Amino acid sequence: MPSWKHAVARAFDRAEDYESFAAIQVLAATRLAGVVGSQSLPPVPRILEVGCGTGLLTRRLSTALPGAAMVVSDLAPAMVERCRAGGGFAEGTCFLAMDAERPCLLPGFDLVASSLAAQWFEDLPRAFMGLAGLLAPGGLIALTTLAAGTFREWAEAHEGTGSRPSTPTYPTMEALRALQIGGCSVSVSVEPLTETHADGRAFLRSLKAIGAGTPDGANAASPGALRKVLRRFDRAGAAVTYEVATCLIRRL
Repeated sequence: MPSWKHAVARAFDRAEDYESFAAIQVLAATRLAGVVGSQSLPPVPRILEVGCGTGLLTRRLSTALPGAAMVVSDLAPAMVERCRAGGGFAEGTCFLAMDAERPCLLPGFDLVASSLAAQWFEDLPRAFMGLAGLLAPGGLIALTTLAAGTFREWAEAHEGTGSRPSTPTYPTMEALRALQIGGCSVSVSVEPLTETHADGRAFLRSLKAIGAGTPDGANAASPGALRKVLRRFDRAGAAVTYEVATCLIRRL
């Protein structure tokens, strides 16, 4: 596993208070489970979940699709154990620490689902093709990821300070909609979700608490520049937008 991926896994392993700061993640998981429930699937589908975290989507899928045969995975071993410890899953549910870009599973899944984990993939198109290869004929990938425009308020607060935010660069909707995966249809939609914080430091603390504070390699702001960024961010209302893209990939 590349060193950057190890850093991401360690950050999520340490996110012991994840659900206390995961309001957007709860909302995204709830809405994705609703989308899955509206799709055509076998009565007892075989499901692979990628990036289970503490089980926000896992629990909702278990309720929406009772009796489904589920393999529940995450890059971070501690997250897998937190998910397992939450309980409430069908007997025989399998929990697995796995990098979804390097899966160790055989094809045959009716559903591959993931809520707000794909933004941590190194190569999104290649990852999508790999996951599509795990689908049974007629199978579905249903996932959400973050798109360009996410955290734009934080980026705007950096303008003119000589620094830039270390949050990741997210794919544009145009790039997501242009994805071509052999033998599959692709549908992409986006919904902006807004989260307001007490101030900029609370925003940064929340990112760290949910394991999302791994920098992308950008030069860190100097203390003076960071204070300026925080003042600007606070004056603008200390709100951030998550551009949540829903991708539905169906094997034909």
